[in-house]
Amino acid sequence: MKKNIDYFLSYIYPNIIELTKSDINPVLEVVMYNGKYSLNSENTNYSFGTLHLLFKKIFHKINLDWERIKKVLIIGFGTGSAAQIVRQHKADCDIIGVEIDQQVISLGEKYFNTKNLQRTQIICDDGDHYVSHSTEKFDLVIIDVFIDKKVPDIFETKTFLLNLKNILTNGGYVIFNKVVYNKEFEAQIPTLKSLYEECFGNLNIYTIMNTGKIFFCKTS
Repeated sequence: MKKNIDYFLSYIYPNIIELTKSDINPVLEVVMYNGKYSLNSENTNYSFGTLHLLFKKIFHKINLDWERIKKVLIIGFGTGSAAQIVRQHKADCDIIGVEIDQQVISLGEKYFNTKNLQRTQIICDDGDHYVSHSTEKFDLVIIDVFIDKKVPDIFETKTFLLNLKNILTNGGYVIFNKVVYNKEFEAQIPTLKSLYEECFGNLNIYTIMNTGKIFFCKTS
């Protein structure tokens, strides 16, 4: 009965279905709006919601050769928002999702049906640790890692990017979501741009929404 009430109320206003926390995220809220769930941190959207719209626009904007994409790594899996969009473009690829927060994984299973995602493995691990120890090769890596609004510093280092390059196939793609909420984050873009160009040799930066930059590069 409550589930039906929550569903109908969600067409009137965003309805918080569950409010919880973890050691990593002091606030995690599952919200239903217009009959659909999304996951938010204290200050931003983590999965589905505006993030889902962002990635739909990314894949519309960026020209990927989906025929050659057979294995995908998503760092910062959340509750599977990016994975769902990847699957719409490439139904038969294998996806590995790395998510550091076990509570986020649990919410994904409870509300977002992630246990039933086909050909998808979800691993609870730090993305940097996974990349530096992986022996697998990927055709596409999506980096969508945030603690609330901030990308952890390690994901913007030369060491991480070189380890990332090492697990990409020849011609493999990297998509990095860099949210830019203020002048401090905006000021980081030139240094990060130089770092990507140094490590990958090529880079395109797209402004998909006003609050973010999408870094896109391809290995040679």
